Amino acid sequence: MGWFPEITPILIKGMISTIIASCRIELSGGEIPAVLRTEAKPLIFVFWHCHIFFLVYHFRNSGAYPLISLSSDGELIARTATRFGLNPVRGSSSRGGARAFLDLKKLLQENSGPLLITADGPRGPAREVKPGTIQLAARTGAAVIPVSWRASRAWTAQRSWDQFMIPLPFAKIHCAYGEPLFFQPGTAPEKAKNDGLLLENALDKLEESLVV
Repeated sequence: MGWFPEITPILIKGMISTIIASCRIELSGGEIPAVLRTEAKPLIFVFWHCHIFFLVYHFRNSGAYPLISLSSDGELIARTATRFGLNPVRGSSSRGGARAFLDLKKLLQENSGPLLITADGPRGPAREVKPGTIQLAARTGAAVIPVSWRASRAWTAQRSWDQFMIPLPFAKIHCAYGEPLFFQPGTAPEKAKNDGLLLENALDKLEESLVV
């Protein structure tokens, strides 16, 4: 019992690394975060939950701060992310959200490193933007950068809420960064709705544009 929780993230990291290392990867839009970094802009990379598998590898050893829920599944994801050289921040809208929001806000204000956030949260609904990311960006002036990927061959977990995707070995993967989005502070319900739709559309259009 004691060794199992420790060995599992190692095995998962090995599986992810082995699969992705066999794939041919094309990256588009890499200049977008590079330019923003030269301007010392705090960055929030945002993606759909279904795309975690490749992106935890893509951002490996970057020192980024992924937001991960306090659930038991989140614990496994956090341990795996740590193995990839990431710095998990724990919390979600349903549990530990207020503390996590303050921690993330401080990281952005200090420009300690980029954040990684699943736009549809840890439990969905799938491909519906949660308001926390936009509120965080609006209060800190951070740039929100959509990230997406598509594989020439991938397995999709049809019964999972997010349609979780795993690229198959030796596939071609096209990963891309979208144009940065900036959000202004405001509490009007209509503004929150429009901002959410703006980010949803940016993520979906970026994914649709990918060719493999």
